[in-house]
Amino acid sequence: MSRRLTILLVPVLLLVAVFALPAQGAKQKAKTVGVIDYAFTPRRLTVRPGTKIVWKWDSANSAPHDVKLTSAPKGVKKFTSPTATAGITFARTLTRRGTYRLVCTYHENVMREVIVVK
Repeated sequence: MSRRLTILLVPVLLLVAVFALPAQGAKQKAKTVGVIDYAFTPRRLTVRPGTKIVWKWDSANSAPHDVKLTSAPKGVKKFTSPTATAGITFARTLTRRGTYRLVCTYHENVMREVIVVK
């Protein structure tokens, strides 16, 4: 390659590299799930890896609820949120592709959620 062509291409390649990289401090993707008497809404959710899931307890709840991860892709550490009736949020960022199954341990027969990361 000629020296002149190299001199012209270097700035172009640097610009391409800068715009191809994710911005530092870029806002993280987030999805909110309602924790309401007696359901998660939505019950099924599909997101991309790196999405932050925020469970938000409805202010009108009359019963206690929590969010427990019952199954997940290999290597994902299981979690359980604090128990509350209303007014809190709980968040986790899902990074591994696969299916995450969650329940409220107080109402397992009706409060179930599936989150698919793909």
